[in-house]
Amino acid sequence: MSRIIISTESGSDLPWKISVPNCIEILPMHVTFDRKMFYDGEIDVADAERFFKESNKLPVTSAPNLGEYSVHFRKIFQKYPDCRVIHIAYSSRLSASYQNAVIASKEFPQSRLQVIDSQSGSIGTGVLIIKACEIISVLGKSHSLNECVSIICSQRKKVCCSFVPDSLDYLKAGGRISGIAHFGATVLNIKPCISIENGMLVSGKKYRGSIYRIADSLLSDFISKNKPSKDFIVIGYGYKINKGLLFSLKRQAHKMGFKKSWCFQIGSAVTAHTGGNCIGFSALK
Repeated sequence: MSRIIISTESGSDLPWKISVPNCIEILPMHVTFDRKMFYDGEIDVADAERFFKESNKLPVTSAPNLGEYSVHFRKIFQKYPDCRVIHIAYSSRLSASYQNAVIASKEFPQSRLQVIDSQSGSIGTGVLIIKACEIISVLGKSHSLNECVSIICSQRKKVCCSFVPDSLDYLKAGGRISGIAHFGATVLNIKPCISIENGMLVSGKKYRGSIYRIADSLLSDFISKNKPSKDFIVIGYGYKINKGLLFSLKRQAHKMGFKKSWCFQIGSAVTAHTGGNCIGFSALK
């Protein structure tokens, strides 16, 4: 059978070291600053945070539109004429990406192109894509597109993903917490751990202190709560996080038995909601 190409949006935050060797095709999401739209990756990640601090307004993030998905899929088929495509989209409960991709996919035969709701976002979607690449490398040439899609979908419930923003300013500005909750958390330096469950953001355990102080506990608690497989773990990080902390977390992960660990820097579309001092983890159960 023809090869299968994985496609996704930039909100999956996949680095080049993952996307390029696996021929993953990435469609950029949108980031809008005061009515001026940019493609995710077109501007410096720090600009999203700078805009918020200067204007006290969040940049507006949005999914690619129908026309962009249509062009994106056509370019893939032009590049790989005989291929089949699986598009793994950002959670339908967090973005219009999945819905737009599904509508655009109607132009093409289902035997050539299918769309999956990742039911996650950022590094959670990235982890599902890594697993999808493993599945396709083994089964892609012997199984139909429907069979591969079914197997990949069966892995969605195994994805665990959580993150801690350094500040609640972004959640308050986005209307996700009240002003009173924001004030109390700021005074006490409290940070909630946000998990992605069934495609939605869920607030969990709260931590006190700076990201650098609590990072080790975050990783230990993530592993204790989710009990993931030790095949690999992804560490998601904002642009302000220094390499020393990332090295420390990778070393801790390997001491805890993980065979592989990757660090994914969070892009503009996600930074607009988390800030530059965000740390998160994702793996498969």
